[in-house]
Amino acid sequence: MARGFRVGTIFGIRITIDYTWFVVFVFFAWSLAFGYFPARHPGFDRAAYVVMGVISSFLLFACVLAHELSHSYVSNRLGVRVDEITLFIFGGVAHLSGEPQDPMAELKIALAGPFASVVLAGAFWLAARLVGNAVNPLVAAILSYLAMINIVLVVFNMIPGFPLDGGRVLRAVWWRMSGNLAAATRAASAAGKGFALLLIIFGAVQILTGNIAGLWSIFIGVFLQQAAGSGYEQLLIKQALEGVKVKDLMSTDVVTIDENVSVAEAVDGYFLTHHYASFPVVSMGRPKGLLMLAPIRELPRDRWPSTRVADVMMSIDPEKMLAPDSPALDALLRMFNEGAGRLLVVEAGLLVGVISRRDIMKMMEFKAGLKG
Repeated sequence: MARGFRVGTIFGIRITIDYTWFVVFVFFAWSLAFGYFPARHPGFDRAAYVVMGVISSFLLFACVLAHELSHSYVSNRLGVRVDEITLFIFGGVAHLSGEPQDPMAELKIALAGPFASVVLAGAFWLAARLVGNAVNPLVAAILSYLAMINIVLVVFNMIPGFPLDGGRVLRAVWWRMSGNLAAATRAASAAGKGFALLLIIFGAVQILTGNIAGLWSIFIGVFLQQAAGSGYEQLLIKQALEGVKVKDLMSTDVVTIDENVSVAEAVDGYFLTHHYASFPVVSMGRPKGLLMLAPIRELPRDRWPSTRVADVMMSIDPEKMLAPDSPALDALLRMFNEGAGRLLVVEAGLLVGVISRRDIMKMMEFKAGLKG
């Protein structure tokens, strides 16, 4: 399950706020209200600064959302579907369904976000000039800050290190020159890790000199370093699973348990015999759920003979079951998102197989061995 909640849909794209977003929102609102605005615009009372901090933080994340929506809109127009945008502690991320088909598409998608931020910066700057300190100094201060912070977003995002926008531009250029997406991603990822390391070192130096704000640089650096590495790994996974269907990897000799079997019979006749961690539960050949060890352990042993499997199984919505022709990549992503080790494969309402994370990983290791 995603850590967060949906707040709406824009252009058919789901907008989700991760719980970590609230951490950075409070941090930004506090730092603006008690640091930035009092220093840059003295003379107002504390309540005014708090209001300015809260409003500016909301509008800042609205700008981040607009930045990501620009990426997503262009991506969707170019055939790389984006179904969801998540706002979290370090900004926002658009969840692309795949990789662009050519370097030019990658370049257009990468530049769409910074272009939107430049437009926003210009609009806020012009609005601040029109409002002016003489008309409403509080509003002018907020607009000036938003103009400045959008330029900061552009500069930061255009640093040539994956997964930042500048890293994607670097990947597009490298891809165009080499003709190899994997090599281009590896180079952009290495640049991203290098920049992340510089951020971590910079943050450590700040802390050693007494500036606690260096922790923020370290946090961002660690995040970018992990994201840069995972971006390259995800590409390798996508390439390894390209064109692979669930039916190519699933096990068809599935051991199932009837929903009316007792828990005691399930333990003796299935778990202790076949040594699987879970078993599909069926009723007249139709899957109903999965029986796992955890709920059995929680059930008193003296109730095992009188308790049916159906009473302790984890029910599964038919919509969450896979079809044989589903992409193997979708199966793997669902396993990661749901924390599942195995998924049921259904055709015409009947259970036809089970695919596990181990099945997918074995195939990926085999492909990696052939390339190595």
